[in-house]
Amino acid sequence: MNPSPTLINWKKNLFFVWITQLLSLAGFSSAMPFIAIYIRDRWGIYNEHDLGLWVCAFHFFGMISFCLFSPFWGMLADRFGRKRMLLRAYYTNAILFPCFLLAPNLWALIGIRFVTSAFTGVISAAQTLVVTNTPEEHHGFALGLLSSAIWSGNLLGFAAGGLIVHWYGFQAAFLICGSMYLLAGILAHLFVRERFERPNAETVKKIHHTWQGLSLGTWLVFLLIIFTAIARRFDDPYVALMVEKIHGTENTAFHTGWISALAAVGGIFSGMVIGRLADLFSPGKIVIPALLLTGLNTLFQGISGTLSSYSISRFASFLTSAGLESIYLTILSRISPQERRGSIFGLAASLRILGILLSTLFSGGIIYFVGVRSVYFLAALLFWLIIPVFYVVNFLLTRKPE
Repeated sequence: MNPSPTLINWKKNLFFVWITQLLSLAGFSSAMPFIAIYIRDRWGIYNEHDLGLWVCAFHFFGMISFCLFSPFWGMLADRFGRKRMLLRAYYTNAILFPCFLLAPNLWALIGIRFVTSAFTGVISAAQTLVVTNTPEEHHGFALGLLSSAIWSGNLLGFAAGGLIVHWYGFQAAFLICGSMYLLAGILAHLFVRERFERPNAETVKKIHHTWQGLSLGTWLVFLLIIFTAIARRFDDPYVALMVEKIHGTENTAFHTGWISALAAVGGIFSGMVIGRLADLFSPGKIVIPALLLTGLNTLFQGISGTLSSYSISRFASFLTSAGLESIYLTILSRISPQERRGSIFGLAASLRILGILLSTLFSGGIIYFVGVRSVYFLAALLFWLIIPVFYVVNFLLTRKPE
C-alpha cells in the first residue's frame, strides 16, 4: 500500500535522498576522474594525444549507453515507482563498478563502462523521486539542495580518491566505489519513502509516447539542457592531462584530486544558492550573469600557468555554473504534468548525456589535433553562445499570451 501524502515528510525524505546521493557520487568520484591515469599506467600509454583519444572513447561509449537507456528507466519509473529505479541504480552499480578491475584490455574496459552506464542513472532517478514528493513551491530549493549533494559527493570522492589511488592503487578505489553504492542502496531501501499511485491504462499509453504532446516550452528547456551540458563538460575528462601540462607528471593523481575537490566546493555552494534563488527570482536574472562569468572563468583556466591559478579559476567556474541545471529542471517540473515527470526527467537526463557525449566527441578530436588548452578556450566560447539562446527561451516562456 502506498503511503498517504500526509504520512510523508518531504524534508525527511529529501534528507535521506541527499545522503544516498552523496555516498554514491563519492564512490563514483573516488575512481572515475582518475581513469586517464589508470589507462596510462596499466597499458603504458604516455603520449598526450593517444591517451586523450582513449579517454575520449571510454567516456563516449559510456554516455552512448546512458543516453539510450535513460528514457527507458524514466518510463519504468512512471509505471512502477521512482524508488524502485533508484534502488536498481544503486545496487547494480555496486556490483558493476568493481568489474573494471577485471578488464584484460582497453576495449574490454570500454565494454564494461558501456554496460555499467546502461544500468546507472542515480541522479535522474533521485531528482524525479524528490520532485514528485515535494511541494511545488519548494522544487527549486529541493533540486538545488540535491545538486549540492552531488557536488558534496564529488568533493569527498575527489579528495579521498586522489589519496586512495596515490597510496593504495586503483584496486582499492574501484572496490570502495562499489561499496559506497551498496551502502547508498541499503539506506534508500530502509529510509526513503515514496507517494506513488500506479497509473491507469490511458496514462500508461501517454508514458509510452513520451515524446508526443510535449509543449514548446518543454522542448526549449531540453535545448538549453543539451547546450549547457556540451559547454560544462567540454573539459571535464582532461583535468589530469591539464595538471600534467602545467606541473609535469609527478603526483598527478594527488593534484587532480585536490583541484577537483576544490571545484566541487564551488559546486556545492552553487547548487544551494542558485537553487534557492530559482524559487525567488525569474530565471533570466540568474542564468545570464552566471553564463557570462562561467565563460570568463573557463577562459582563465585555459591560460593558467600554475596549479594555483588553474584551481582558483576552476573553483570559480563551478561556483557560477554547477547549479544551472537545477534551474532548468525547476522550470521543467513546473510546465510538466506530474504523472509524466519521470519520463520527462528521464528524457532530460538522456539529452543532457547526449550533450556530454557530443562534448566528449568534439573535445577528444580537438585535444588530439590541437592540445589540451584548446578545450578550455572553446568551452568559454560555448558558454557565451548559450546566452542569446537562453534569452530567446526565457522570452518565449515568460511572454503573456495575446
